[in-house]
Amino acid sequence: MKKIVCDLCGESDFVKVNGFFECQVCGAKYTIEEARSMFVEVDDPKEKTSAQVEEDTFEEDPVLKPKPAPTIVKKVVVQTKPQGTDAKKIVSGIKKTQVTKEEEAQKKSTQNVVVKKVVAVRPVNVQPAPQPKKAPVARPVQERSFQNEKSQMIENLFILGQNAFDSENYTDAENYANRIIEIDATNSDAWLMKGNCAGKNNSNGNFRLVEAVNCWNSCLLNASKEEFEDYQFTVRTNCIDIAVAYVLKSIGDFKNNPGEESLSKIKNTIDYVEPMMRKANQTFGVDINVYEDKLASNINAFVSAVSKQSLQTFGKKAETQTDEAYQKFVQVQDACILAWDYLMDLAKKHGTVSSILSNLVKMQEAIIRNCGHKVVGTKVKESVKCSLSERNQRLEKIKKAKKKLEDKFVDIRKRDRVEQKFKNAKYWEEHQEEKEELLRERQKLEHEVFELENAKLKMPELAEIKKLEEEALRLQILKDNPTYSTKERNAFMDQLNKTRKQVVTKKRELASRLNPIEDKIEKMKKRMVNIDLELNMNR
Repeated sequence: MKKIVCDLCGESDFVKVNGFFECQVCGAKYTIEEARSMFVEVDDPKEKTSAQVEEDTFEEDPVLKPKPAPTIVKKVVVQTKPQGTDAKKIVSGIKKTQVTKEEEAQKKSTQNVVVKKVVAVRPVNVQPAPQPKKAPVARPVQERSFQNEKSQMIENLFILGQNAFDSENYTDAENYANRIIEIDATNSDAWLMKGNCAGKNNSNGNFRLVEAVNCWNSCLLNASKEEFEDYQFTVRTNCIDIAVAYVLKSIGDFKNNPGEESLSKIKNTIDYVEPMMRKANQTFGVDINVYEDKLASNINAFVSAVSKQSLQTFGKKAETQTDEAYQKFVQVQDACILAWDYLMDLAKKHGTVSSILSNLVKMQEAIIRNCGHKVVGTKVKESVKCSLSERNQRLEKIKKAKKKLEDKFVDIRKRDRVEQKFKNAKYWEEHQEEKEELLRERQKLEHEVFELENAKLKMPELAEIKKLEEEALRLQILKDNPTYSTKERNAFMDQLNKTRKQVVTKKRELASRLNPIEDKIEKMKKRMVNIDLELNMNR
């Protein structure tokens, strides 16, 4: 029989929808012309072969059942009865042995019944017998193993899901990921995609980060040892990026209406996301400090843009800097200063805190420096500006912000040292064999250096050189002694020169043996230094 077979997944389950043939497995759609070209001949599992049909006939009718005489069955073929032939030729592949004449007669008298009974019980599309040398041609789908078919289906679904995700159609992408998980619940890529979709596909203000964290955790649990670190880095990065993106959606009101109300909305959103990030930290170790610093950096950039726009609107010319414009400028900048003061507590890195403080100080000074203006006659004169008390208050706020920065740096340095110490301890706990191997190597090097230094000191040539050097020193003292005559001192000088030549000769002879030992000692000492650095380096 003929059926439509999908080019994408190899399945034949189709439904006609709106003039298109839609595959119920992978969702692919085809036009009528494309569907016509996809008809192929497939085997119907409901149809029985001729051997099965005749076997059923024998079982249903005990009269037709062969006697228990020994037979050799080669092939059973049911054919249409051709004209001019008797029913005996329809069953042609049975070779009978030791059959009585009565059994032969009964067989002949019931041959026609066999054919009629087969047709009456179950209609069969009777086909001509195949040629003896031709084997039935199997379809390529049948040749593939079940595992290959499953892998191909997963690959096709993943391609469709990735295309949907790239198009920001997160609902369809999540559905494709769910279908992959139904086929293979240990597929890490599917769990990763499902978690990404859950984090980005938020409906009615419902942030699904906890669900995404659970999916990412399943991704890590099913990852192989070789791929675990890559998956772990990916899910940590995705978790931080999705959380930051969700918080940034709440800062749109701050641009249109900077103030405590819009800033409070941002704070509430951050407080809402915080327990979810704590769960992510407990589940697969996402770094909260990295998340908070990245969040502070992004909000700082947004607040800085609002402040800069307000400064440009206020203008540089005195004619445009009216009292109303100045009051509006101060209102916006004070809202930005409140945001920056909050972000200084949120930020966790030196660079981010320094940038926030720089913006805060710059805007406080801008408020103090500028003022409103009004036209008096033909002249523009200063009008509304900071009073002396307000100026002192703003300068005091700048001083407090700088002090907060200094304290923050101290806290950051302490925290970094503690965190680094913890990271180092955790690393060596996970790599205990590596640490023990380095310690064994260092201990072995120390022993070898000690042995070589000791062997070098015991060399007889060194003892001879030491004696000659002591003799040279004695002769040097005698030569310089004024109590001796010139002749005696010249004799001492000659002996000193001879002794020095002997020292040089001995050292040259010793160098060929001593230099390789000293080079070996130097290499060992360098390796010991490298081992110490490796054991104490930050991880």
